[in-house]
Amino acid sequence: MGGQRDGVLIGVDVGGTFTDLVLSDEAGALHFVKSPSTPADPSQGVVNALALMASERGESLDDLLKQVGVFIHGTTVATNILVQRNGAKLGLITTRGFRDLIELRDGSRAERYRLRTAPPEPIAERPLRLEVAERVGPAGELLEALDMAGVEAAIETLRQAGVDGVVVAFLHSHVRPDHELAVRAAIEKAGATTGWQPFVSLSHEVLSREGEYDRLSTALVNAYVGPGLEAYLNHLFGQLNARGITVPVFVMQSSGGVLPIAAAAKRAVGAVTSGPAGGAMSGALFARSLGLKNVVTYDTGGTSTDVCVIDNGVPVESGRAEIAGLRITAPAIDVNPIGIGGGSLARVDASGILAVGPLSAGAMPGPACFGHGGDRATLTDANLVLGLISPDTFLGGRMTLSVDAARAVIEKDVARPLGVSIEEAAYAVHVLASSGITEGIRLATVRRGQDPRDFALMSFGGAGGLHANEVARELQIPKVVIPRMASVLSALGFLAADIRQDLQQTLGRPIRSLTEQELAVLFDELEAKGRKLLAETGVGASEMRVQRSIECRYGRQVHGIPVMLGESLDPVELEHAFTEAYRGLYQHAHENEPGIIDTCRVSVFGALPKISLPQGKAGGADPKVAFRGTRKLYLGRFIEAGIYWFDDLTPGMRVAGPAIVESASTTILVEPGSAAVLDAAGSLVIETGIAAEASNIIELGAA
Repeated sequence: MGGQRDGVLIGVDVGGTFTDLVLSDEAGALHFVKSPSTPADPSQGVVNALALMASERGESLDDLLKQVGVFIHGTTVATNILVQRNGAKLGLITTRGFRDLIELRDGSRAERYRLRTAPPEPIAERPLRLEVAERVGPAGELLEALDMAGVEAAIETLRQAGVDGVVVAFLHSHVRPDHELAVRAAIEKAGATTGWQPFVSLSHEVLSREGEYDRLSTALVNAYVGPGLEAYLNHLFGQLNARGITVPVFVMQSSGGVLPIAAAAKRAVGAVTSGPAGGAMSGALFARSLGLKNVVTYDTGGTSTDVCVIDNGVPVESGRAEIAGLRITAPAIDVNPIGIGGGSLARVDASGILAVGPLSAGAMPGPACFGHGGDRATLTDANLVLGLISPDTFLGGRMTLSVDAARAVIEKDVARPLGVSIEEAAYAVHVLASSGITEGIRLATVRRGQDPRDFALMSFGGAGGLHANEVARELQIPKVVIPRMASVLSALGFLAADIRQDLQQTLGRPIRSLTEQELAVLFDELEAKGRKLLAETGVGASEMRVQRSIECRYGRQVHGIPVMLGESLDPVELEHAFTEAYRGLYQHAHENEPGIIDTCRVSVFGALPKISLPQGKAGGADPKVAFRGTRKLYLGRFIEAGIYWFDDLTPGMRVAGPAIVESASTTILVEPGSAAVLDAAGSLVIETGIAAEASNIIELGAA
């Protein structure tokens, strides 16, 4: 284990439309392929992508897998289970009187002024939510002993009902977990005689902090997606193992770290947004390489766009998310999803208003131009009609797109209802998609008290480059960075990750009431547990690093904010750090209010071999070697644009708009009035013509 490279590194991201694979060979060179996803069996898409990579390397799949030193996988399996509501059949064992907590929630609602909005359907049916007598107080004091006879009766009821997963969630189990542990032991004992082995999710193991609704909801999600994710990962590993892979397969986590398959299956809730987390890790890698302080990234794939803020070279994290109406409280990179992707459906509603997304054509049938049976207009169809996408070079020519099919659905679904030409209709779809991405980025930055004009914009995903120039101009961002591997950056980001274990402990005390020694004991205990977990995966002590943080709030507030810690645990310094973090987020602070530490957190990282970005030397500015002729585009009017092949551009070459820069996996629009230069890392940097902020100037061609 550790950071020493031994063999090739592979990252695989299964998306809604394509499965992306990035390989770093032993010389450090990066290679990638895209293969259509296979929703019926996502593992087949992974095998297909591996076979395609092996073919391009001139070797067999078995030979390729034998060379693998690190294999990291990110998947939408857990996400899809939540969105499609086809997860495990769940049973719940909880404290008497609290079976309906999952429906009562915490009193909040997604749309607070729509009083008639029905609450989300619970993922555990009420007849399978069982209560037992037991009670622990908030300080861990025993108020009522666990009724083991009631536990055994509840277990038998759930076994007879044939549940796939059992969630155990007792009040205040995070401070006294022995009752939950006793229930798991009873389930295992029952299984020893009956063969029943459900997926068991204990709330204190999934989330060791106060807040009964958060713990219950997160534990339920963990058990809901766990059996399906575990079955998928075991099936995938079985196929890879049979073909000769000899190293552990790691699974990308929402936090930006990775875990081995066994740990990832047990902690299934941590993989719900693994793909977008990989994109954020790529954004951070490029930001550090380019010396950019603040970057906002957006990843436009086949079904959605994911926005992430990079602050001082590190993706911003969030401790809570709502996905498909379900609360998940766990460390995760703060990814803001927007329902706009290449496969997003365009339609005109009964009021005559055009909409793009969030519904998508998906991988199958996909956009009409793919020729797989799609008969509804999508963003990809619109961009093809506009001339922005070449019908002959998509996926390196492995898939020929039908312009006629695209024009037919744009006419049927958009042009005819609006009473405009096909080109005007397609352009309206394109502009509306750009506006949606713009608003998503504005929301992700402004809600954190930040001005998007102070950021550089990084675009990736197969469809991102067609909208990046327009989005940046709307946001008044001077520069856009589009890496050469933009269409597979989530998979690339997997290879910038480390093994990571997160631990936390509720504290709930004013900062000034604590001593440095008390805090040191608490953090040392958490760190020891994290190091033990990493040691079990083969990570040596010298390969570990630790990151400490606290979640703080003021006395009359409900939600806390994260505060990163250095070496010092002096309460005076912690209070100051909280005040400054609060001020940075909200532009003010309550100077005379005492800060309270809700939770202490420790993240323990185990080093994995890393990729490094290639660095080339700048040469001439003339891009004529990459010139491939011209093509007529429609951008509100017909214009003639130069066409350039991305792979033939070398550092320093400058492309003036209007122009299209194409590759086998992505297409970039350089608008009139803008220009693009290839930098030392092989990224296309679009200069939008807006005055640059000094903090985000990129020195092109620098090694």
